[in-house]
Amino acid sequence: MMKPLSKILYSLKQGIKGIFSNKTMSFVSIVSVTSSLIILGIVLTIVLNVNEFIQTTKDEINEIRVSIDTGLEESEKEKLKTEISKISGVKEVAYRSKEESFESMKKSWGEDATLLEGVDNPLDDYFVVTIDNSEKIKSIAAKSLTFEGATDVEYYQDIMENFLSISNTVKKFGGILIIALLIICLVIISNTIKTRVYSKKEEIQVIKYVGASNGFVIAPFIVEGFIIGMTGSLLSLGACVGMYGYILEKITSVISSVVGNVVLPLNSISISLVMVLMITGITVGVLGSIVSVKKHLKV
Repeated sequence: MMKPLSKILYSLKQGIKGIFSNKTMSFVSIVSVTSSLIILGIVLTIVLNVNEFIQTTKDEINEIRVSIDTGLEESEKEKLKTEISKISGVKEVAYRSKEESFESMKKSWGEDATLLEGVDNPLDDYFVVTIDNSEKIKSIAAKSLTFEGATDVEYYQDIMENFLSISNTVKKFGGILIIALLIICLVIISNTIKTRVYSKKEEIQVIKYVGASNGFVIAPFIVEGFIIGMTGSLLSLGACVGMYGYILEKITSVISSVVGNVVLPLNSISISLVMVLMITGITVGVLGSIVSVKKHLKV
């Protein structure tokens, strides 16, 4: 019987030999896997950046304005503040007097602030309620209005609902596309390995007759699928990181001036790409080999 080390070396040798013995199919498989993983990488960078933009923007408007009855005493205002602070999902509650708001309005008007001279302050005292999850903003707003002394609530309802809708759509679309690409990679590698299985059918039968186990027969094909998957992962990773770095360098200044610094840096994207592309490429390579051998060859 062969020793474990000999079995491993045999599998590695046969797997590498399989790659070079059928260069055309191996090349087509690597190119196909690389192309699919590049698309996967592009989709991943888009999804991550869209989510980052949505999250950053949501954090900036995750506020509810709770207007206060003008007749409340200071102790009653403190009580109302405490009650609102205890609502699940509330991160912070800050008091703003109508005088502060009126002065802020004057500053924002600039030279036109003179138009407000002599005008009675029409604003209300209010609390600025910052929340930690935009999905809770509607329920928190409704709860705040139930407390005595709270007269009205305002928040960016339409904007928040649109952001949540966009975020969910991007996640669903990205997930569907990623699954489709994984299936494509799996089919490509399976077909490549299937061709090798048929070309070595007689040799495998001889090995089986002398007592070789199923694992021993399958191992070289797993090595072959692993090499195809890893090669495709490395090539796609290099392409995606290079493209993202180039695009980021060219448009960062324009994007920053329009929507702020919400684009993920190259090092952050690179980490995600390494994890996803390497794991995906190698996994589909190995799975494609196993599925192909077990489905098309009785060992």
